[in-house]
Amino acid sequence: MGQRRRSVPTRSGRSRPRRRLVALAAGLLVTVAAVAGCDDESTGDDGGEREISAAGDPTASETPRDRTDAPSTAPTSPPDDRGKTPAGRDRRDGTRPNGDRPDADPGDRTGRPNPQGVQPRFGAVYHGMWDMTWPDRAELLDKLVATGATWVRVGLPWAMVQPDRPTAGDSGWSLQWGVPKADRVIAQAVRRGLTVSITFLNTPEWANGGVGSKGLPSDPSTYTRAIEWLAHRYQNQVSSWEIWNEPNNPNHLAGGSVADYVRLLCAAYPAVHSGDPSTKVVFGGTSGVDWEFIDAAYELGAKDCFDVLAVHPYNSDVSPVPQARSDHRWWWRNIELVRDVMRRHRDLATPVWFTEFGWSTHPNPPGTPSYELGVTHAQQATYAVQLLRITQRAYPYVERVAWYAARDETNSTVENNNFGLFRLDLSPKPIVATLRDFLASR
Repeated sequence: MGQRRRSVPTRSGRSRPRRRLVALAAGLLVTVAAVAGCDDESTGDDGGEREISAAGDPTASETPRDRTDAPSTAPTSPPDDRGKTPAGRDRRDGTRPNGDRPDADPGDRTGRPNPQGVQPRFGAVYHGMWDMTWPDRAELLDKLVATGATWVRVGLPWAMVQPDRPTAGDSGWSLQWGVPKADRVIAQAVRRGLTVSITFLNTPEWANGGVGSKGLPSDPSTYTRAIEWLAHRYQNQVSSWEIWNEPNNPNHLAGGSVADYVRLLCAAYPAVHSGDPSTKVVFGGTSGVDWEFIDAAYELGAKDCFDVLAVHPYNSDVSPVPQARSDHRWWWRNIELVRDVMRRHRDLATPVWFTEFGWSTHPNPPGTPSYELGVTHAQQATYAVQLLRITQRAYPYVERVAWYAARDETNSTVENNNFGLFRLDLSPKPIVATLRDFLASR
């Protein structure tokens, strides 16, 4: 669901929902009806239905990835919170003190323990709100659980669940279709013991003057009222709320700046916790490992507005093993530069998630751009385990990772369509057996 696209250069209070009691009462009635009607997942096949947003975008929940090869400049290495250079840091030329062997362990840069089998938790980006039959959704979730996934990241389009402007007599919620569909998608995952993380994105036309679903709302309080209502509705079902997707990517946050995103994030933070005090707020995963965007957000006061920081590292067709951190913000090893930013802002207690990562399985005809190169099925499986193993050893602050995506797609480029763990017919790629064995052995 995230797009590897160009980044853009570069606190507000929370408004409580109006007519909240009325809206919640209506929502509870719909929840009861939806749950009562979805116990039998062999029924309710809506595979022929086009699942579109109110704005008419058939892929409004999530759209394909892209990126640019334009390099950026890495910040200088800052001291840690104690004013000392952390042990095991890479040299300034980008090389690692202990090399980049698969078994090389640069050590825990946070001083926190990393018990085997605990971190990072493996999950997948699950397009539950996209076109899919209910039996296929159930089968795919069962197969994810069997593989060893413990959580799913689901994109929930605001435009789909609240397509109309709230008025004195109408909350604007789609209580006959959009909200019940979200109820059922979430419930299917929860019943299988999967932890659910929701990415709340895509603005309805009424909230931003019709500039498009990728534009931020004109008034952040409209977003915060909506996400507070949803957080309350899905208490004990949704464990975290990611605020937008790839806010550094103009194809996901159109016309917005770092300041615009921080304004939305800081408005949403108290609203989410008001709706569900036990849930977490996730800084929207950046396209690539964009330490510069993240640093700018910290400078603008974002530090107190999220519980988890997220990034989307991709490595094109390259193995994660020989990679050293570099000026190129795509490479996953640049998580070390993000950690430098967090250290400088004294925020090492905040965990990091990879809410997207993966390798695409497709051939590379002559002339394929470097940023669209695919890998073989064997390479996909090998690289996935290499990244998990290195992350577990070297980056214990990375608590969770989500493979992009659970299933192949059909709505974009060859590269974007072939990241799946499972093919379109839900048959497993070789990566599934490799991951299952690796995850079971930790």
